[in-house]
Amino acid sequence: MKPESISEQMMYNTIRLETESGCGTGSYFNYKIGNYIVPVIITNKHVVNYNEHEKVTFFVHTKDNNGNPSGNIKIQYDTNWIFHKDKDICFCYVNPIFEEVKNRYHKEVFYIANDTDLIPSQEKLEELSALEELVMVGYPIGLWDQVNNFPIFRKGFTACHPGIDFNEKGIGLVDMACFPGSSGSPIYIFNEGGYRDKKGNTYLGSSRIFLIGYLFAGPQYSANGSLIIETIPTQQNVVPTTPIMVNLGYYVKSAEILSFLDRIKQDCNI
Repeated sequence: MKPESISEQMMYNTIRLETESGCGTGSYFNYKIGNYIVPVIITNKHVVNYNEHEKVTFFVHTKDNNGNPSGNIKIQYDTNWIFHKDKDICFCYVNPIFEEVKNRYHKEVFYIANDTDLIPSQEKLEELSALEELVMVGYPIGLWDQVNNFPIFRKGFTACHPGIDFNEKGIGLVDMACFPGSSGSPIYIFNEGGYRDKKGNTYLGSSRIFLIGYLFAGPQYSANGSLIIETIPTQQNVVPTTPIMVNLGYYVKSAEILSFLDRIKQDCNI
């Protein structure tokens, strides 16, 4: 199937990252630097176990002779993860994967990446309302369409104004069911076919999309009444305490990944 709508294109943006200890969500992102495009995979540090050389396993879509998605290939990738200085976010270069698929299987990888055009400025965020509709794409409790290699879509709302940091610079809060496997999932303000702004203006037939961030943690309520803030785990464990999900999630704001630009310019001699 050729992806045409925005939501269909989202199906080819994420990848299910597996490690020996669990799984999480990664997503493609293209950094545009002058005339250069540098594709990367973005996820959480804790998805790769805070290990800069963590090996991950995942599937990639491939192209047919017409450039449309056709088939999947399993990849095991032992790479160098580059960590954000203080946020739970990291990236790796993905061109080596594309070259490996081309050399070994004589195929091209089909993917659709986010880019800097989707990252809203602070001014744009402040033009939004406190309550905006969201879409998160990923692999809650590790679920995915194994046959077609597709992610799961979840819907929710902003739990605080997207233009205001929640307790910490560069962090926001969403009202959404967040489960193990959802770590690293991209979160979008997404309106397909129409939306209304905070001044009451209605835009019928228009679509709107902003990449506001990446899920990394969430508050849990323990059976003894304690509130616990923990990173979204990469696996489900039986533990002595009983954590109760409260359907809230913390995300690293997308503007934080722009801090990787200097490192990319240095590595790529741009």
